[in-house]
Amino acid sequence: MGPAGSGFSLLVALIGALLGLLWLFVPFAIFGIKGLLQQIVAEQRGTNEILSRVHGERLPPAAPEPQPFRARPYP
Repeated sequence: MGPAGSGFSLLVALIGALLGLLWLFVPFAIFGIKGLLQQIVAEQRGTNEILSRVHGERLPPAAPEPQPFRARPYP
């Protein structure tokens, strides 16, 4: 292998090391975001509570279950 081959393998090794390092930090990022997501959900529940007090419950009206199309015989 010439100089170009060793440079390519060095590049692949550096990219692999970078990805490995990122993969190591992924769990910490997920656990760090967990608290923020819980705060967002709590705020959203509070907002929904305020909106339901101001405007009342606005659930969509009940609709019948959709039935599959069945071709009827031609009379």
